Amino acid sequence: MINTISNVFYDKTINLMDNNVTVDAEGGVNYKGLNIVNTFKGNVSFSNCEKIQKEYGIDYSIDISITTNINCPININDIISYNDIVYNVKDVFKFDSHYLIVAVKWLQ
Repeated sequence: MINTISNVFYDKTINLMDNNVTVDAEGGVNYKGLNIVNTFKGNVSFSNCEKIQKEYGIDYSIDISITTNINCPININDIISYNDIVYNVKDVFKFDSHYLIVAVKWLQ
């Protein structure tokens, strides 16, 4: 039953990104871009962000909310992408059957 629900509602692919930055021997920062390190399925929403902000007492503007199953590989401050837009994860709320991830557009 849970797998059936997951397959129906968690139908969008979200990428977990790695910010590929190195520091050379002289202290120079070399930015080599973002790499996809993992993907996961979730339900993506842009329309209920204001409701979530009020409901959870969040004091910043959310750009995306994602619900996903309990095997969520995401942590606060991770970088994710969906539809070629990059986001910074601000909060991850754990529930019995799923996670709620809220994020803002990432500014490098």
